[in-house]
Amino acid sequence: MRKADSLRRWLTAFIPDLKTHPDRLQIYVEAGSINTRRSATPSFAYGYTLKVLVTDFAGDADRIMVPVLAWIEKEQPQLLRRTDGQPFSFEADLLDGDTSDIEISIDLTETVLVLPRADGSGYDVEHPPEPDFANAFAGVDTSFLQGFGNTELLVDSDAPGAVLTPAIPPAA
Repeated sequence: MRKADSLRRWLTAFIPDLKTHPDRLQIYVEAGSINTRRSATPSFAYGYTLKVLVTDFAGDADRIMVPVLAWIEKEQPQLLRRTDGQPFSFEADLLDGDTSDIEISIDLTETVLVLPRADGSGYDVEHPPEPDFANAFAGVDTSFLQGFGNTELLVDSDAPGAVLTPAIPPAA
């Protein structure tokens, strides 16, 4: 499940406190399932709730929520098209006047293409990118990712897990 690792790298890149204290970020999968149907290939999809727990966070919750929304736009954009307008849920435990624990729950899917090799020697497995909804809303040209306009590639790769990192560090 590549999206869990992708979100870890994304949040670590965009939230300075998590670079300094990576132990304050916990990511785990809950309520996972495999979705499949009879077809020409044994392809399937993961379905799961990704839980993100940021502990002892000192700062405004916006500094977590905006990067999560930008990541969703990149990795699971259909969540931003939900009719209820709720791409994820969260809970917060206010520890004191300065810190809190914030847990985010995101329902994700990942398609896995399992393609038999032509020579019959086994299978190749691919994780295709999510559909592009960039022009899904006529007349709307803003996005959460634009908040990360000053970015450069952290990894020069065509891999869907490539992470962007800020060229200019975010304000403290």
